[in-house]
Amino acid sequence: MKSQHTQDSQLRAPVIDVSSFKPLKFRQRGGRKVAIPVGDAVIENRLRKPATNRALLLALARAFYWARLIDQGVVASGSEIAIKEGLEASTVNERLRMKLLSPAIIERILNGTQPEELTMNWLTRNSISANWEEQEKHFNATNQNLKNRYGHDISV
Repeated sequence: MKSQHTQDSQLRAPVIDVSSFKPLKFRQRGGRKVAIPVGDAVIENRLRKPATNRALLLALARAFYWARLIDQGVVASGSEIAIKEGLEASTVNERLRMKLLSPAIIERILNGTQPEELTMNWLTRNSISANWEEQEKHFNATNQNLKNRYGHDISV
């Protein structure tokens, strides 16, 4: 009986609490926030690939569609579109301004490689220059600042 008791006490191991800390980075890609482990190069490389900002893409499509309706005379103005769509006139007019974006920036939006700064939030709070060269210069300068800060090209 005594030998059985000593065998049981030898088999029992002390319970050890193990905890670990893994630092995380938070990135916003395509309108979603993603948490990634700090040292995970595979995930970071995947996040550097183009990500489509669906809200921006949908707004761009609506801007071109609505501009075509105005050009064809189906509607007279953005205000008329707003009434028919049940939106605020300011919202429609903000979207219509997206038609002023340079073809290079539009292509980057379609490819998902738009500058990180270019979001619907930014577009509603800032004015867009009608000069395409100024637009591209602005977003390239912003992208260069981000590249300097993070050590890689954000827009890829």
